Amino acid sequence: MPGDPLAGYLLASGPNLLLNARPLLAAAAGLFFYAAGLILNDVADLPTDRRERPGRPLPSGRIPPRRAGLSAAALLCAGALCVLFLGRPAWWFGASLIASVMVYDFLAKRNAVAGPILMGLCRGLNLLLGAAAAWPVRFWPPPAWFGAAALALYVLLVSRLARDETAVPGRPRLIGLLLGLLLPLQAAFTFCSGTGRAGAIAGAALLALWPLNRLWSRRFSAS
Repeated sequence: MPGDPLAGYLLASGPNLLLNARPLLAAAAGLFFYAAGLILNDVADLPTDRRERPGRPLPSGRIPPRRAGLSAAALLCAGALCVLFLGRPAWWFGASLIASVMVYDFLAKRNAVAGPILMGLCRGLNLLLGAAAAWPVRFWPPPAWFGAAALALYVLLVSRLARDETAVPGRPRLIGLLLGLLLPLQAAFTFCSGTGRAGAIAGAALLALWPLNRLWSRRFSAS
């Protein structure tokens, strides 16, 4: 999600914020990687979906699997191209994020332990990608690391709860509520980033997108 790298950029910048194209490149890379992960998730689920959810775009044949795979590859390349301009520290986080997405989609997501951990790791790395765009050095200020850890833990817990959502009454509604709170969490990071007016504007923009995000999630499934 583009809000993760933006929050990471602001948390790492603090009072030394520089307004340039770097946070936009990091946000674009995060969005490309996220979209590719959603597509690859459906590609990995194709054998199961052919049996259990044949009406979905891939198993129904409305979208050929090869086209979906090529689209995901193009999105990963677009994200990698954005990261290429952010310097060597960002390369490591970008490569780690791509690897985590692939491992989650094709190996770990059905594992009750590894799946939620990888999902949380993906979101934490996405935030740190933005931090690397702000500070192309080996270490970043503690707020960026704390933000990444908090985001990763939050997503890990939500993913773990989602494992049993059909078995517990009211659980799907709770999961939807918790997922909807990710945007306010990102906004809170920007408000607390110490970047002054820029952080306040970014946080307000994220909060303004909250109703649109809720409407979009009701109309379209995430995967």
